[in-house]
Amino acid sequence: MATIKELVYDIKNIIRGGMQSDDEIISDRQIEFQINTLRAQYIRQDLNKRRSISENIKQVIHCLDLERVSSNTCGLPSDIKVLRSVTQIPNAIETSHQDLITHVGPTGVLSVGFHLIAYNRAPWAGNNRYTKKMTFAFILDNFVYVFGPESEYLEKVKVEGVFQDPRKISEFVDSHSNLSYDPDKDEYPLSTSMADLIKQQMLAINMQPFIQSFTDQTNNSKSDPQPNTPK
Repeated sequence: MATIKELVYDIKNIIRGGMQSDDEIISDRQIEFQINTLRAQYIRQDLNKRRSISENIKQVIHCLDLERVSSNTCGLPSDIKVLRSVTQIPNAIETSHQDLITHVGPTGVLSVGFHLIAYNRAPWAGNNRYTKKMTFAFILDNFVYVFGPESEYLEKVKVEGVFQDPRKISEFVDSHSNLSYDPDKDEYPLSTSMADLIKQQMLAINMQPFIQSFTDQTNNSKSDPQPNTPK
């Protein structure tokens, strides 16, 4: 795959027939927004058809800081010890079945994840002999909550998911202070086949007003708008 910058450049290059200008009226962020929107749309379509989640579209927040909060904060019984993420996580893509947070667990590479449950199941989690030794996690208002035996010693967790705006993950760092996602260097979380679908959709429908518009392609001091000739 390619970085988001390379995807944006490719689409603009096709639209302008290989002739880009310093006076370009299409902003890179505008194209990136449409790529994100179409990516989310195609992912929802795949997941609603019960297809598996490709590893290519997942992103990881490597070290999300936790703090202890009152169980009343999330409506759990007062005798339950609860940890909550210090900061909110970005919005995950929603499907008809779930929000696409796929893993919450310790930060170790080989660590087993916690049992990820819906918030409405939290009051009953761990209440029987089969689950009382399990540690659970759920998402509420974009905060990550953790409770159970392992939460006693936790300071950070790792969160994996499919997020609506991949660039938002660049706001988080790993244990070595490296960005969890560097949009300038890391591959955009998308499969090659889905990238082709997005390009086709954008060129056929989303970007038609720009394809049909005039652009100054001469790169001189004058305004010399000319018709676009996409190839």
